[in-house]
Amino acid sequence: MYPQNKNSDLPVAIIGSGFSGLAAAISLKKKGIQNFTIFEQEAGLGGTWFNNRYPGAEVDLESHIYSFSFEPYDWTRNYATQQELLEYLNHVARKWDVNSHIKFNEKVDTVTWSDAEKSYRITTASGAGHGPFCAVISAVGFLNLPLLPPFARGNTPFLGDQCHTSRWPEGLTLNAKRVGILGTGSSAVQVIDEAVRDAASVKIFQIEPNWLLPKGARDFTQAERLQHRFKPVQWWKRFKLYAGYDMRSYGSAHARKEGHSNRSRTKRSLAYLQASLADRPDLLKLSTPAFPFEARRTVISDTYYDNLKSPKVELIPFAVTSLTEKGAVDASGKEHELDLIVYATGFDAANYLGNYKVKGEGGADLHATWNGEPEALLGLMVPGFPNFFMMYGPNTNSVPLVSFYEAQADFATTLISKMKRSGAKTISVKPQMFRRFNAWLQAKLAKTVWGSTTNYFQTRTGKVVSQWPFSASAYIMATKLARRLAVDIQ
Repeated sequence: MYPQNKNSDLPVAIIGSGFSGLAAAISLKKKGIQNFTIFEQEAGLGGTWFNNRYPGAEVDLESHIYSFSFEPYDWTRNYATQQELLEYLNHVARKWDVNSHIKFNEKVDTVTWSDAEKSYRITTASGAGHGPFCAVISAVGFLNLPLLPPFARGNTPFLGDQCHTSRWPEGLTLNAKRVGILGTGSSAVQVIDEAVRDAASVKIFQIEPNWLLPKGARDFTQAERLQHRFKPVQWWKRFKLYAGYDMRSYGSAHARKEGHSNRSRTKRSLAYLQASLADRPDLLKLSTPAFPFEARRTVISDTYYDNLKSPKVELIPFAVTSLTEKGAVDASGKEHELDLIVYATGFDAANYLGNYKVKGEGGADLHATWNGEPEALLGLMVPGFPNFFMMYGPNTNSVPLVSFYEAQADFATTLISKMKRSGAKTISVKPQMFRRFNAWLQAKLAKTVWGSTTNYFQTRTGKVVSQWPFSASAYIMATKLARRLAVDIQ
């Protein structure tokens, strides 16, 4: 019999109910831990796929790999839409009885460690206090703080509609409107595809073009869906996708100029660009990136280049600098009259956990500790913040994402389970292992293209804080080793 203490009987807190939050909740249940609470700031679960409801929203990873390994699904498309992904997540939550653990409309403001009690207390935006909790798992991701240009913050003179892609208002349509879209990234190209169909006109404001690859998005045939219901077939499809991503990332080959997969994908992207826009040399020039392939998130789309040639569309090679009552003024000084402005301007990605505060041992503030440059052991733990785990934390952005979530959930819940069984009170990462890991990781990242241009992977100093440079299998193995070698349970 292990000795017990009050701490070991306390519940676990999970912040967020998207993919990673559900992964953590289900992993706790699998380990026999039913005493946990999920704090969700929105009215429904789903995280990214609850918030990102803009027209045309869909995933950029194949449906069979962008799903839990333990929960196959009867997908209708090879790249699921936002609506289908949200249906899937709700299906998973119902099956595993996760909903009963969720407090909706409860935005976490502070997470505070007590040195005396060896536990956390949580305060939410309503002012309510919650806890104590023996451990906290943050599952808020890092693409959750919309980034708006300065002229779009607060009150603006523009009299039409305007919104960020991740905050699309209910009932807002593109129908018959003069639409301005700021950005040419993944969300932008999806909105553009819908706007070309429904809007009166579309103006795309481009600061720099992005690298593109064709997507091959399509509906599954009825025969394919019947085959996929046979679990070995679905397992094999998922395995092939996983192995493909693993091989692409082996040795950081996807993120180094000299890497085989980077070179081959660069050739594919250039061929796609030239074949698509050969008849429009003006657009070809404007759409050719000046930075290395993969230095920013590569966009995948079957329609973007064709949409540029639509008579409805105008590609404007300038940023918007200000708004007027009637529309937007670009950097050349030209005013564009618009009815709707869509900010496909991304997120404040380097600001990890930027929507709440975390206090650790001795009252230490996590954001002050990071000082603008987030880092963690495998994105999961930081010294001085015991029993606090991050899902999709610093330097864990890679594909296939859900495989990373499952590994992170297993890391956190295995340690929590061990702490509860042993009667221990704290789980801490060893400072020396933390420092050695991050020094090694930054040395590897320095060899990639990610530091060669400005992107959301970096802090203001240029440090790459979001990317994992190797394969998912390498990461999964590292979490298993770290659990044994880099963590103290006392």
